[in-house]
Amino acid sequence: MKRNYFLVFACIAIVTTSFAQRAMSETISYFNVRTPNNPLEESIKTYKAIVETPYTLTVEELNVQSLAEFEIEKANYVQVLEDSEAEYEERLAGHDDEVKKAEARYDKEMADFKDLSLLERLALTDQGKKPALKVPAKPRYVEPREPVYVQPNLDDHLIFDNQVLADNVELLGYEKGSDLLIIINITKMAFQDNGGQTFYAQPTNLKVMKGATVIDEKTFDDEFQFLTSSNSNTINLDRYEKNNVKKIMKDIGTYINEEFGFIPVTSRITIEFPKNKKREYDVLENAKIKAISAFRKMKEDASGETRERAISELVAVREIWKSELAKVDYSDKKAVMNKDIAIMIFYNLLQVDVSLKDKAQAEATLATFQEQRINLDLSYDEKNAFTKLEEQVYKL
Repeated sequence: MKRNYFLVFACIAIVTTSFAQRAMSETISYFNVRTPNNPLEESIKTYKAIVETPYTLTVEELNVQSLAEFEIEKANYVQVLEDSEAEYEERLAGHDDEVKKAEARYDKEMADFKDLSLLERLALTDQGKKPALKVPAKPRYVEPREPVYVQPNLDDHLIFDNQVLADNVELLGYEKGSDLLIIINITKMAFQDNGGQTFYAQPTNLKVMKGATVIDEKTFDDEFQFLTSSNSNTINLDRYEKNNVKKIMKDIGTYINEEFGFIPVTSRITIEFPKNKKREYDVLENAKIKAISAFRKMKEDASGETRERAISELVAVREIWKSELAKVDYSDKKAVMNKDIAIMIFYNLLQVDVSLKDKAQAEATLATFQEQRINLDLSYDEKNAFTKLEEQVYKL
């Protein structure tokens, strides 16, 4: 019993999730890629985006216009002061008359109030309707503020740089170049009022081409849809339109990557390997090191070339595992290459086959595994692990 407790403690101490006593493991996170809905030809390695919009206003033009308006505002400031002073003098002159009118109105209301019976006066008083003198406040002069220049808020203006929009179009898994052409044509937003609400449409055409051949074409926001529960004459139309252009570009980015791009997906893989204190498993330990190194290359922003190199390295490691698997003696538990080593290798092979989405190789590995299933004498946990891998193979 003490020996069993010691073995359990030893397994926990080396943080192993392995199948056998001698097995260890290393888990690594990497970014796999989702297969696109419509993969492009293998000859296509690069892309170029062109964005066309109806917006011609530039930041420079807006600043010039804003400064011109500010100069006009400054030039008119003297007149604004004179007008405000004249208005104040006029209100001040009429203040005495307003006070006299208020007092006369109060005197009349009080006379009428006193003519009422006591009960009527009490009732009105309780209701807060007893006459009260309300003298108009004396006008106070507030001098208009002197104009101060404020930089225009670019969010309130339809300013777009078509080249910047094009540069921000990203087709994941491809480099910038000229193999593929992505053309985006954005039109002006149309607004429509209906029942106190505002609806909009902004037809935008997307065309994906290789040379003169159109691979795909799609229109976005071509039908009127709800925008806001206010009338169009009460909202900042330019701001809504600018935000919608950003939304359209985001929608197009999502669409082209789902259709043609290779979207990175966070994944994890655990590589099994045996203890190697006696240096009997150098080949398997080196294979583990190479496999982990290959998966580390698969970063979120890894280029297609880097991914291809990592895949080539994994394919080479897979061949090492297959070669080592051929050395297994399933009947001799004390053999260096026994069934426990075979379980580790099969587990690694199936995981890598699935991660590479290599259906043919995964099915071949699974077939070999099933041929040896009786000899492997799997535990309950091992059976569950391989059943899950088998299900993943069938989904490829």
